[in-house]
Amino acid sequence: MSTDPRTATVNVFVTKPLEINEPAWCKGHADDRAGYKVDISHDGPEHVVAPGDREMFRAFISQAPFSNVDPTVSLYIEPDMEPRSCTPDEVHQFADDLVEAAAQLRALGRQLAEILAGGAA
Repeated sequence: MSTDPRTATVNVFVTKPLEINEPAWCKGHADDRAGYKVDISHDGPEHVVAPGDREMFRAFISQAPFSNVDPTVSLYIEPDMEPRSCTPDEVHQFADDLVEAAAQLRALGRQLAEILAGGAA
């Protein structure tokens, strides 16, 4: 057995404050901790798209500025609907609600376009 000193390389998780620019549309950061720089995201206010009191989508403007995948500002859209069976009248109402939901999503898309064009939105 060798009597030479041995060494090992160990990865350590180092934390330190990181000051980042926050866009005007960001609602702020409730949690000031991020495990990794790529975990940092800016999120705007959440919009519940619920025509006729039927929640269909949740959407908000978001950006992960240090993302390895896509650091651009985008509109995050999450479906918020349960599958269901419908009568003919319910299908008609559902279709009308989809038209209204599309109008609301288009409005959010216009806000996103304004932000991307350099406006404050």
